[in-house]
Amino acid sequence: MATYRTASRSIRPVRSALLVSAGFVVALFAAHALSGSPASAQAQAAPPQNLKQRFETVDLNHDGKLDRDEFYRAAVDSFYFRDKDKKGYLTIEDLREASPEAFKAANRKGDGRLSLQEYINALFIDFDKADTDKDGTLSYEEIEVYSRTNPR
Repeated sequence: MATYRTASRSIRPVRSALLVSAGFVVALFAAHALSGSPASAQAQAAPPQNLKQRFETVDLNHDGKLDRDEFYRAAVDSFYFRDKDKKGYLTIEDLREASPEAFKAANRKGDGRLSLQEYINALFIDFDKADTDKDGTLSYEEIEVYSRTNPR
């Protein structure tokens, strides 16, 4: 199993199903959590309108790609944004776009609470799936294609 290195830490992802497929990666860039309201399959597959703007905000060095460190920072920000009650963990209710099966797979401790590490591990599994050219970075196009081809 690979260990991912960023400028600030090493991350060793768990072997599990994707937490929420493209919905999770797209939600990482959304300004707020996706609503739980029903929508057509086509609407679910389309990336949010603000995806490009959020991508550009997260792309700290403005090179048009997200490296692992930029992705990691966005994931940590997303975790703390979603943890509105400042509990230090996320529940299925905090991740409305996650299926119960995917949440369970990411929840390695089996306690119904995703720690920051469990959340990061699941996101890096998605990162690797979305990185189709395997260059260790994500372009906006890779995220857009991934979000359209992997329904949540």
